[in-house]
Amino acid sequence: MGIRFGRYELLRKIAAGGMGQVLLARKGAEGFEKLVVIKRILPHLVEDEEFFTMFVDEAKITMRLDHPNIARINEFGVEGGVHFIEMEYVAGEDVRRLDKRARVTGKALPLGVVLRIIADAAAGLDFAHKAKDAKGEPLNLVHRDVSPQNVLVGFDGAVKLIDFGVAKAAGRAQHTATGILKGKFPYMSPEQADGYDLDARSDVFALGIVLWELLTGKRLFKGENDLMTQRLVKACQVPPPSQVDPSVPAALDEVVLRALAKAPGDRYADAGAFRMALEDFALAEKIPASNAHLVAFMQALYAERIAKEADPRSLEEDSGLTGLDAGGLQLNAQGPTTIEKRAGGGPVPVQHSGQTGKHHTEAVPTPQRRRVGLWLGLGAGGLVAVVVAGVLLRGTGPGAPRQPSTPPLEKPPEVVTPAVPPPEPVRVEPAPAPIEYATFSLTSEPEGAEVSVGGEKKGLTPLEVKVEKTKLPMLLEVSREGYEPYQATLSDATGAALTAALKKKAPVGGKVGPRPSDIKTTR
Repeated sequence: MGIRFGRYELLRKIAAGGMGQVLLARKGAEGFEKLVVIKRILPHLVEDEEFFTMFVDEAKITMRLDHPNIARINEFGVEGGVHFIEMEYVAGEDVRRLDKRARVTGKALPLGVVLRIIADAAAGLDFAHKAKDAKGEPLNLVHRDVSPQNVLVGFDGAVKLIDFGVAKAAGRAQHTATGILKGKFPYMSPEQADGYDLDARSDVFALGIVLWELLTGKRLFKGENDLMTQRLVKACQVPPPSQVDPSVPAALDEVVLRALAKAPGDRYADAGAFRMALEDFALAEKIPASNAHLVAFMQALYAERIAKEADPRSLEEDSGLTGLDAGGLQLNAQGPTTIEKRAGGGPVPVQHSGQTGKHHTEAVPTPQRRRVGLWLGLGAGGLVAVVVAGVLLRGTGPGAPRQPSTPPLEKPPEVVTPAVPPPEPVRVEPAPAPIEYATFSLTSEPEGAEVSVGGEKKGLTPLEVKVEKTKLPMLLEVSREGYEPYQATLSDATGAALTAALKKKAPVGGKVGPRPSDIKTTR
């Protein structure tokens, strides 16, 4: 069953986010139906005039982006007071869920599949970065929200970026920071975390983070909260992927680390250069990274789901979607219209009145009809009560028939034996998994510097610090009065012995020389 939303039939909810809800829908007449995605915009964002104006402008620009690696935006419209975007439907999965499913099933993403996904995503970014308007002027688009959730991989091997341009409008609006950008810090570039103006190289950095995490199975910049994550991003300490996972070819480290360089000028000049480096590496190392290999992997990993979705009847399954589940859509003045099934399995179309765009609503009572119905109901109930009272009173009047004087025999009470509940099974809680720690021996030059790990003070150097491995990476800070503070990132690839070389602060009015490397790593 579905819910009618204008000319669409909403089938099920795909996801919900800070901007609204993403719904799978179907449009078109029977026999000419097409699946699309409807993204509903939350009402409070529509009320923000600055955000809404920018969002509409960005949506119009994004509709110009016609590229195989960018999900199309077909339409931006309003239905029943609800603003929505109609987008291309990609039958597949986003990279975050794809990677998670692969690791759970023991089929980690092959290196060639990872390279294909990132290279195709880079192709979409490069096209958008270089797009021009109708007058030939550069649009200077920056995605600003490149993350695993915004890279889709179809069962047919198509890799597509979504939400292009939306993050720009969201980030520049005055009243929309809460709930929109939250949770995106792990995929920001250092300059984005600092609030600087961005160009295409910021998206290259974000895509490099996605690549690093797919290769290692770890999170690169993920602190205990947004503030700690932001500080990790700014510190930008990136271990080579091959040190975190020895199965990653060491020759790939150079490609990844260049994309993740802290200074934009040290990165690839654009996403096209990043893509070319990945393609050249796969070719030089003879790694199977074609689209055909990606298709074969996706079809093997999602064979059961692909077979199910190939049956049109799967779309007719009751998803439990309601108007409230769909985000409180005001589908029309009378509420959502439910699409019922025919005996043959197809949906029954909604009947229309003679006026265009209006449905029959006789089954939905208006407030006046409800009041009339209430009074009629009370009147009918009162009439029934009078009749019943008359019947009962008729047996007590002068003309009533004579009742027998013998009282009726009382039925002996039944003896009810309470049921004995079965004993509850003894629940055996599984033993908690042992906690694994990483131990770091920290010293400083000079000694007696204060050490903080993840924002928590640990003591003065020299000292030994233990950190749960599941919480890595974490930000290390070493400071002492009169010296420049230094930061580093503790990760699985960090050496066990670390020495922080502190530099004295320059005197007031003096010249500050270049900062030396803050951390000396010894094995």
